[in-house]
Amino acid sequence: MDPARAGRPLQAIVAVRMHGAARAHLQQFASELVALPGVLDVFLLGGAHDFFVHVAAPDTDGLDEFVIANLSANPGVALTETNLVFQHSRGAWA
Repeated sequence: MDPARAGRPLQAIVAVRMHGAARAHLQQFASELVALPGVLDVFLLGGAHDFFVHVAAPDTDGLDEFVIANLSANPGVALTETNLVFQHSRGAWA
């Protein structure tokens, strides 16, 4: 599916770090994330961040609203970092 054709031309990768106590519920949080409108992919990670969330939004206001309402407002979320996607290319294995 082309997010731009669906009215969501702005894509971003949002890095999410959870609070230590919330790490026991990573699978549950991932399941909640994939059900949200605009979420294209959810990656559970090892390293500095717990998740990368690939989202598509209608505009910067919509992206801001998504991050605040669905990530920053969650008491288990310690930190978010939003990175805009300027171009996306698929690998040969896709």
